[in-house]
Amino acid sequence: MKFLKTLVLGAAAALAQVPLASQAQTTLTFAGFGGPLQEAMVNQMFADAGKLNIRIKEDRNGFWTGIKAHLMAKAPGWDLTEVGFARCEQAAQAGLIQDIDYTVVDKSRIPAALAQPKYVGVYTFTYGLTYQTKKYGANGPKSWADFFDAQKFPGRRTMLADGLYALEAALLADGVPAADVYKLLRTPAGVDRAFAKLEKLKPHVAVWYKSSGQAMQLMRDGEVDMGLISNARAQSVVKDGTPLTFVWDQAFVDTECLMVPNNAQNTKAVMQLINSALDTKNQAAFATASYYGPTNLKAFEGGLIPAAAMEWLPSAPQNLPRQVWADQRWYAAPETEAVLQRFAKFLQ
Repeated sequence: MKFLKTLVLGAAAALAQVPLASQAQTTLTFAGFGGPLQEAMVNQMFADAGKLNIRIKEDRNGFWTGIKAHLMAKAPGWDLTEVGFARCEQAAQAGLIQDIDYTVVDKSRIPAALAQPKYVGVYTFTYGLTYQTKKYGANGPKSWADFFDAQKFPGRRTMLADGLYALEAALLADGVPAADVYKLLRTPAGVDRAFAKLEKLKPHVAVWYKSSGQAMQLMRDGEVDMGLISNARAQSVVKDGTPLTFVWDQAFVDTECLMVPNNAQNTKAVMQLINSALDTKNQAAFATASYYGPTNLKAFEGGLIPAAAMEWLPSAPQNLPRQVWADQRWYAAPETEAVLQRFAKFLQ
């Protein structure tokens, strides 16, 4: 009898130690931007998925156009997707996404402004002035005033075709303090002032690029001498052997968020996955692999991120204070759509 009792207790203990992997997994579909970025998110940021007994199925979200169409159609299939803060705010205002369960997601690990009711900031990126080091050397442009001064710094330029950060750069170039840029852009006079400055620069912009890949190729091939491009893309070009200088001063730092579609299933598991994405070690590993900055700033402590990688990260202590935070409330505002439509006409 004693033997039987021991056998039963031993079997129960063994069953209690059966790894989660042997139990039925929860499959979650994550729709990202694809490429190396999505690879880093799945492999590093979501590294604890296995421990959580979650299997990640990947999909492409088609950027905001595809995301918005998917959410508005209430299409099935996605449990989690990513997009910039302004688009997350628009999705929240339109009632297209679920609340974040902060009883599961530990928001104390990120700045309060990044823990919004319906979305969570998980990494930072920056668009800044980048120039060909071989052409300008140590005396290259160091501000947006320099970028807009084609006489002092002749050369072919490139900027985003969708107008992102162009109006802000124009006002900074025109002498507006960083703290006042978005205040001014909320006025018709401020918008007119930005377009007037852009009008003068327009003949010197060789290409208005439509994708980050295009911007990289322009820089890699030497088709442009300077441009407004992202830190991660600039780093990739440098890694490929083209010397570029990225100017952190007056760069525009922004945040990417995770959000959960209204018809997503298995929301408990989704919240657990989001929480794991904010883990210090996972954030550090993701930043090291991708050159996008962690939002959990403890990732910069304890040598988790190599010094060489920290040089390129937007949220690194030495870089963050030099930048301008993009105002996503301005981008998400309905009246801003008219400004961006005006920019599209400006390019014609």
